[in-house]
Amino acid sequence: MHSSVASPKHESASDGLYAPGVDHYTSPHRRDPVKKLWEEPVTFAILQAALAEVPQRQDLSVMDIGCGAGEGLHLLRALSATRDLSGLPRLTYRGLDLDEGLLSLAARTHHEEDDAEFWHGDVRTDLPETPFDLYLSCGVPYSHLTEDELRATLTRLFDIVRRNHTRSVAVIDVLGRHSLEWLPQWGRSRWPYRMSFFQSDQQTQDVPMTFWDAHHLNACISAAAADAGCRVQRRRLFDRSIMVGRHTATGHFNPGLPPYRSLINQLESGTMVPLEQLRAPRVPDDSPEAVRAFFGRFRAQWNAVLDAAASQAPTRLLPPDVAGPMLARGLRAVEHRLACGLGVGHSLTAVITVSERT
Repeated sequence: MHSSVASPKHESASDGLYAPGVDHYTSPHRRDPVKKLWEEPVTFAILQAALAEVPQRQDLSVMDIGCGAGEGLHLLRALSATRDLSGLPRLTYRGLDLDEGLLSLAARTHHEEDDAEFWHGDVRTDLPETPFDLYLSCGVPYSHLTEDELRATLTRLFDIVRRNHTRSVAVIDVLGRHSLEWLPQWGRSRWPYRMSFFQSDQQTQDVPMTFWDAHHLNACISAAAADAGCRVQRRRLFDRSIMVGRHTATGHFNPGLPPYRSLINQLESGTMVPLEQLRAPRVPDDSPEAVRAFFGRFRAQWNAVLDAAASQAPTRLLPPDVAGPMLARGLRAVEHRLACGLGVGHSLTAVITVSERT
């Protein structure tokens, strides 16, 4: 058993962009109730959808793109433990990232994992020629790339699959373009973003990031497959954190938005909050038609849960440690039920199965 940091090709030093991330990923406050009860179930559903597409063998090879502190490996292990996936194949894991601080943290954290290595490199230039069963990503690493760079990167990934006559599953995790967290920016696809939600005393930096909706992400995937002469056998898209993205708490990009994540965390922790503060907002009439229609449905169902809670006198008599989680569970059900992979949450994730063209 071993875990190491290796640099197969790329030797440039980390620019320190994710220095506060080391603090964040070691903070006991990172996994708040929203992360555990609202976000991680979606993440596990994404992983299960990906693993269901991987050819059934005794060994599973994983390349984690933008692996950071090794969160992808942690999630795979947690999924195996919590979902009783005792049949999960033996794992060969390789993480690829540009930030040396996060890679060092990953190596320290996962030093007892079997066959896990963390490589310093850039997905645009340092993808190994050997194919992997699963190309994983979480934490929106692909949003660092421009649209052209993502197309070129996926083309190279798909070409590796084609040339090796294999089938692979790729999880493409990006920032959702039409999240309520940054509604004032909906008209732009790339703009300076800051991870100001990091649990750190260090200052975070602005960095250009690309934001995606379903239409443009699907088009990019299809174009890359055509460029590579590869076949997309199946694709599914997932929204995560529609009402509870971390920037609803920071107010960094949409200061007029209520701090939904903070309010929901209070509910989940057994503290009631004024129901009017939780009501879902309207989106502008000039929003894209599909986005406007989605938020219209979402707002109606979310606010109906609040209206029902307000009208039920017995519920108001319940102690907060019962009433709060009950209300949060009803709101959580709306978010999980209506999420449809449009790019209306904090992140948008595509799970795609690719193979050589037949």
